[in-house]
Amino acid sequence: MKKIFAVIFTGMFILANTEAMAFDIYSKTIVDNSLMSIEQASDKCGGTNISPDLEWSEVPEGAKSLALIVHDPDAPVEHGWYHWIVVDIPITVTGVAKGAKFAKPAREIVTSYGVPGYDGPCPPVGHGMHHYHFTLYALNTEKIKLTPKMKPYEVEAAVKAHALSQVTLTGLYERK
Repeated sequence: MKKIFAVIFTGMFILANTEAMAFDIYSKTIVDNSLMSIEQASDKCGGTNISPDLEWSEVPEGAKSLALIVHDPDAPVEHGWYHWIVVDIPITVTGVAKGAKFAKPAREIVTSYGVPGYDGPCPPVGHGMHHYHFTLYALNTEKIKLTPKMKPYEVEAAVKAHALSQVTLTGLYERK
């Protein structure tokens, strides 16, 4: 009976330990499912447009690169609004500092604002609370094949087609 208990106990320990080491994304600037500050908001809406710090851990085995997509599904336009798209992030990169850009070979892709790079929350006044999903994808390819005229939602579809796993950190923002 003692051997069976030890095997069951060991199995439970391994499962608990595996969960603690899951693919994750976190930030000192954004608390998951909490309000983002005016610092992260777009300068088009009175913010200072400073991208948040992001860190991640436990990239899944088999991943060859990462992609980051910041998307507002609550925007009153088809496909929502894309605030930041970065592809071809090496798996050796474990985060990005507040206000920093990703180093090459990572590529920042044109967002819904029509330019590459971070541009923060700017929901319509009185439109209610918007959700900003900072989703990090672990991909099965080192380089995403994109064409120059791809729309942000098409880039997201290309990323998802190569995704092994994904994690999301959600910030909230509202303009009254």
